[in-house]
Amino acid sequence: MSTRKHFIAVGSALAALTPLFETPPSAAASSAGTELPAPGGPSQLTFDLAAFEKMLGSAAVHRHLFASKLVSDGDVFDAIANTMAAYQLLGTDFSTIFPIAVLYHVGIAIAFDDAIWNEILIPSLSRLPAWIRDALPAAPKPGSGNPALHAAPNASPGDLSSIDALVANTRLQLCVCNNALYGFSLALAPIAKQLPQTLYSRLTQGLVPRAIVVPAGVWAVHAVQERGFTLLQTSL
Repeated sequence: MSTRKHFIAVGSALAALTPLFETPPSAAASSAGTELPAPGGPSQLTFDLAAFEKMLGSAAVHRHLFASKLVSDGDVFDAIANTMAAYQLLGTDFSTIFPIAVLYHVGIAIAFDDAIWNEILIPSLSRLPAWIRDALPAAPKPGSGNPALHAAPNASPGDLSSIDALVANTRLQLCVCNNALYGFSLALAPIAKQLPQTLYSRLTQGLVPRAIVVPAGVWAVHAVQERGFTLLQTSL
């Protein structure tokens, strides 16, 4: 079972490892904005707050927020699919419904694409820190990719419980916690034999469609609710 203590320990360690993430002064001119300071310091995350506000303010009659800190085989997307199915039974046009999923803590793993799962997570399962390993499916098959990304082989044509199906049929937007990305970068770097900042870049570039990185998942949960979205926490 993943614990809050394990995750906080990783976050606390970042402060001591800040030099691993910083760009040497000689390279600063050519790589401005790529520094990766520890959470709590001045973040260099490129985040367009105005664009975020505009996205949240786009017209929608029904505005729903789903938050998850765990993988749980993609339960958060089952919740979204069930919500959409209910609206479908009521004859509600999907264009009037705006679902947002905020993924934080180990829940961000379901925001990684197949390449990240196949090249890093699945081959290294036995070597992953317990707070990550315990949140993943027990025995994912090599090359099977993100278990939440694609529809199951026996899924019905109208099944919306996968990311692919939700992206194709709804206005789904995913928000991925930047603090959790820091934690993953430190934890996975030795296994992937990469520098933490290199792996951070790879993880942020290896997100599923409609996923954006937000300063913190907990911040996004509040920020989205403040814009009139109802909240369903799908994991505790």
